[in-house]
Amino acid sequence: MFPRIETERLLLRIYKPDEMEKVYDLCSDKDVTRHFPAYFTINKEEVLASLPKRLERWRTNGFGQFGVFDKFTENLIGYSGFQYLDNSEIVEIYYGFFKEFWGKGFATESALATLKFGFEEVKLPKIAAVTHPENIPSQKVLNKIGFKEGILTEFYQVEVTYYELPAEQFKPGEKLYKLSYTES
Repeated sequence: MFPRIETERLLLRIYKPDEMEKVYDLCSDKDVTRHFPAYFTINKEEVLASLPKRLERWRTNGFGQFGVFDKFTENLIGYSGFQYLDNSEIVEIYYGFFKEFWGKGFATESALATLKFGFEEVKLPKIAAVTHPENIPSQKVLNKIGFKEGILTEFYQVEVTYYELPAEQFKPGEKLYKLSYTES
């Protein structure tokens, strides 16, 4: 069973096989990845074939990457999810959106829903986040969803701004959050 979250404007769910081409488009977009480490590369064949690995991560960890879809059109506009931070035991939240969806509050809306899922369903005791020090828009999103001042440190072989949010400090607010589970 895989989670499906509905918010005011968004649907967060597992990808379908026919959506992997669009996932590749998102992950290979230079605007979306401009703050990723220089060594980051993306292979189209690997992305197109990655759905089984993504589903297995969900089964093994109880979390993974949500595709973020416009609730009314079901078009893929971004991603939001959890992964282990740089091969550690620390769980980090991450997100990314096609450029035409920047500045519209979608990152905040999806990240808030993702955090709620992580704290309330997965029962994570804390969630971390890292951003490139120059990625001010992402840092503003993190501040809006409850992360406090970050510290400069190194992860992924680069300098990053590191944030942590303990479960007891999370304030989910009253926004629409409707969780259900599906077979795929």
